Amino acid sequence: MNAARHGGETGEGAAGGISGGHTIDRLVYMANQIAREFAGQRPGEAAAATWDHLWHFWDPRMRTMIVAHLEAGGEGLSDIARAAVARLAGATAPQPQTKATEFNRAGDHHTDRNLMSDAG
Repeated sequence: MNAARHGGETGEGAAGGISGGHTIDRLVYMANQIAREFAGQRPGEAAAATWDHLWHFWDPRMRTMIVAHLEAGGEGLSDIARAAVARLAGATAPQPQTKATEFNRAGDHHTDRNLMSDAG
C-alpha cells in the first residue's frame, strides 16, 4: 500500500493517528460488509442505508479516511459501498434510513414508535 492511497500520510496522520495501510484496508472491508448486509435486507435502498449507517455510526475520522480513499480511486470498494461513500463526501446529516439510527432520539420513552430492528 502506498502513501498516496492515504492522502500522502503515513503512520500517524491528519486523521488523528488512525491512518495507515491496515486501517484503510479495514475500513474498506467494513464498508463492503455493511453494504453487503443492506443489499440483502433492502436491495433497492442499500446505498442509502449504507450511507446512513456510515454517517451515524462511524467516527468522523473514519468517514474522512474512507472519502479520501474514494477520491484516490476507491480501490476495493464494492459498487454499493462506493455509492454510499460518494454521498458522504458532500453530505449533510441524512434523514434516518434504518430504525437503528432512530433508536436513541431524545424522548423515545414518550413515544409509541416501533423501534424493532429492520433486520428481522
